Amino acid sequence: MKKPFVILAIVTAFVLLARQLTLNERTPIIVALPDSPSFTASNLFDGDWTGKRVDVSGDKICLQTRILGTIDNGQVTLKLMYNNTLLKGWISAQGKLELYSDNPRWGYRFNGIATNDTIDGEWKVTNARCHGTWHIEKAS
Repeated sequence: MKKPFVILAIVTAFVLLARQLTLNERTPIIVALPDSPSFTASNLFDGDWTGKRVDVSGDKICLQTRILGTIDNGQVTLKLMYNNTLLKGWISAQGKLELYSDNPRWGYRFNGIATNDTIDGEWKVTNARCHGTWHIEKAS
């Protein structure tokens, strides 16, 4: 008498698991750098930049790190110093950033706004709990 219930429970669990796996879309770790931005890039923020990324999640793998980089003719190249991840993209005259990561392991997502000689923003990792803020200032 118990055997049909055990089989039914196993089949139900399998169906629910299969359904859950098909419903969840995976977030890609790397979003490819497009050929051009969705806006007109601007050289208003050109120069060398330095600052840091701060984690607020409390996860021990999400270390604070320095950020160094340049903006040249509106093209942004920033480096997370603790693991050499490059963030590349563009900046608009209004200070809007479009950034893409090259890290094959961690799904970094950075956004931010430039005002005068500072850029402030938020960041997260799609495949970890890590998230927080970042801030850089124009060095030259």
